[in-house]
Parts: sequence; structure tokens; C-alpha cells
Amino acid sequence: MSEPREFQPAPPVPDGSAPLAPAPPAVPPSLPAPPIPIATAERLESLDVLRGFAVLGILAMNIAAFSGPFAGYFNPTIWPPPFEGGNRLAYWLTHTVFDLKMMSLFGMLFGAGVVVWGHKARTPQDIPRVRWLWLRRMFWLFVIGMAHAWLLWEGDILVAYSLCGAMVAWWVRRLPIGWLGVIAAAFFLVHVTLSFSQYLSVWMAFGEHGSPPLGMPQPDYEAMRDGMKQFMAPTPAMLEEDLAAHRGSWSDVFAARAQANQFIQISGFFFYNFWRSTAMMILGIILMRTGVFTGHRTPRFYASMAAICYAVGLPLVIFGLIDNERHGFDIIRMALVGTQTNIIGSVPVALGHAAVLLLLVRLGALGGLRKALAATGQMALTNYLSQTILCTTLFYGYGLGLYGKLDRPATLGIVAAIWTLQLIWSPLWLSRFRFGPAEWAWRTLTYFKAPRVLRTPDDRIAAE
Repeated sequence: MSEPREFQPAPPVPDGSAPLAPAPPAVPPSLPAPPIPIATAERLESLDVLRGFAVLGILAMNIAAFSGPFAGYFNPTIWPPPFEGGNRLAYWLTHTVFDLKMMSLFGMLFGAGVVVWGHKARTPQDIPRVRWLWLRRMFWLFVIGMAHAWLLWEGDILVAYSLCGAMVAWWVRRLPIGWLGVIAAAFFLVHVTLSFSQYLSVWMAFGEHGSPPLGMPQPDYEAMRDGMKQFMAPTPAMLEEDLAAHRGSWSDVFAARAQANQFIQISGFFFYNFWRSTAMMILGIILMRTGVFTGHRTPRFYASMAAICYAVGLPLVIFGLIDNERHGFDIIRMALVGTQTNIIGSVPVALGHAAVLLLLVRLGALGGLRKALAATGQMALTNYLSQTILCTTLFYGYGLGLYGKLDRPATLGIVAAIWTLQLIWSPLWLSRFRFGPAEWAWRTLTYFKAPRVLRTPDDRIAAE
């Protein structure tokens, strides 16, 4: 596929106030040839702040899969019991604010990064090399993601992002905005259609009034139907088996992880992550090119964006959650209603989160938290991987063995502690080093050359 003509990023919107930062030119003059990693002074703080928020927020959902049986991620009545009081309140909070919202925002920011990377080409002659570097960068992200998924935790998202970034996002990044909107909508529509049709077929076959497919013996039908039910409501024996595996040795956990990975990275990718992640990346490209993610829109724009997005998304998410509770988190009912409303509603809610954060940054209302979030986002890969290392060490049997022993409020306390740790250590690390450890390794593998690690006094001045 040939690449379309280079675009010009949208200029800052004049509103009588100074923009957050100068609008990035179409070809940054400070980027020498051959292309090199983005320098500190050339980073867009608004993107780093959003990325820091997203990488912290994603832990609020991942903690449920780290700390106990995976069924509890979808069905809070199963784990941890009982579903009342603090457990119920914590589930409502995390589902409404974070579930799929952080993944959506993360995908949008990945798409914004595609735009930033594309600016490394100073001339048309640079484009082939920049394209090759991008594909090499995605290859190494794929390798890092596979290592993360198979050696540490099956809930990895890096593998999906690397594939979507290499197969689609790079090639469409310079199309006209209108076409990008059509492509993003098409990918998201396929995602919603696949999700709904898959669950509709389950409902038709295994719902209360379902009947066996033609040629399926009644005993086999009943066994398959029970298996569907047990996905959301495992038997006590199944829960004990899961607890024993994750409280065991590394090899015990690996055996359980391998089964999950076979589904997540094959059918889970092609039927779910590919379509949704690509749609979010293209939406991020649009938001970057129109000046929304760069922080160049007016405070009134961000306030209006937040109000509209929350007004659209939150009622959908809350309606689905109420319906899930009313029907006891039944997998068939959730598949048709609660899951779909959250899939759709999570996108505007994620955009609302972004708008609020950009508004606060624009108004200078975050104080020291702004720099801490920006540093956390600048080290997003390191912080994402370190969350896995910390949580698997806390919960799995080869660590402290807390798996299945804490309720939801207690796990959210751990989330808050990790947030605090990463908000403190990220700016401290970057005060002495130019990159996070994982970011440095990723750049080294991409360029086949190790960039300078230690900061100099000039680096510190540029960063300020």
C-alpha cells in the first residue's frame, strides 16, 4: 500500500490565551537525519499527562485479574464474596470509571504516537527509513508483549497494539480526517457487530428457551450450556482449582496462563482486540491531528467536550451495570445488554476523562501533579510492566501468595499505593535519566544503537 501525501497538523485554536506549547510543525526542523528518538524538549506534555493517567487507571481494572479468579472480573457476585457494602461500591466505581475506558484511552494515545513518529521524516526521502524504523519498533513491542504475556501475566495488551500499529495505524495516519472518521467508525462497528452477534448466537442456543443445534445430542447440549454458565459462575471446585494454581509455583501459574493465552492471543485478538484497538488508534490519530490531544483547543472546547461525552457515555454504562445486577450477572443477559452498553459507552466516557484532564492542564490547575503524571506517562512502558511485576509478586504463590485473600476495597488500597509509588519514582528517575529502563531498551532495539542514558545539565534546562 502506498502512503498518501504528507499532511499539515491543525494549528492551535486562537482563544486569546497562550497555547500549552507551540504547535508541532509538519517537519520539525530540530529532528536530524537519520531519524533519532524524540528529545525531551520536543515532547508534548499534554500527551504524557494523558498517558500517565491512562497507565495508572488501567491498573484499577487489572488488579481484579491479578488478585483473584478471573470470573470475578466480570461477575463480582462470585469473587470476592459477598457482593455488598465495600465490595459492591468498589466494583461500581471501577466499572463506571475505568472498565474499558482506560483501554480505550490507551489505544487513542497509541494512535497519537503514530502521528508524532511520522514527523520524524524531514523530507520525502526519509519516509522509507522512518517507516522501516516504525515496523522495527512494532516488532520489538510484539516481542516485549509476548514475553510479558507468557512469562508474567496473560492480560497483556502490547501484543495487540504492536500488530494493530504495524498492520493498519501507520498506513492510514495521513489520510484526510473525514476518511479516518469513516474507517474508525467501520472498525468499531465491526467490533460491536461481532460482539453482539457472537453473544446473540449464544443466547439463541443456550438461553432459557434455547434448543440444541441440529444434530447435537441433548446431553452434549446440556453440558455445553452448563459450561457457558460456569464461565461466569464457576463451581466451588473450579474456584479451588484456580486458587491452588495461582498460589502455587511459577510453573503452576504458567500452566494456567498458557491456557488463557491461547484464547486471548488468537481468537481474542481477531474477534475483539484487532477491531476495537485499531478503531481507538485511528480515533487518536484524528484527535492528535485536530489539536485536541496537543492541548491547543480552548478551555470552553474541553469543558463542552467533557459535558457532551459524559452525557452520552455514562448513562449507557450505568444502565448496563444496573441491568447486570438486576439479572444476577447472568452471562447470557450480560452478553446481550450490559456488555454491549459498556463497549459503546466506554468510548465517550474515555473521551470525557481526556477532556477533563486537558482542561485542568490548560488552566494550570494540577500543580505538581501535572509534572508527576507527565513523567509517569513518559515512562508508560516501564510503569505498565512494573505494575505486573509488583502485582504478581504480591499475589502469586511464588511471591507473597495473597491471591484470593483480599476483598475489593483492599485491592484498591494496593492500587492507590502503586499509583503513589509510580507518581513519585517516575519524576525522580527522569531527573537523572533521559529514559525509563524499558523505554531505553525499546529504543536501543529499534535503532540498534544505545542512546545516552544520563542527563546532563543542558538536558535538565531543556526539560524545564
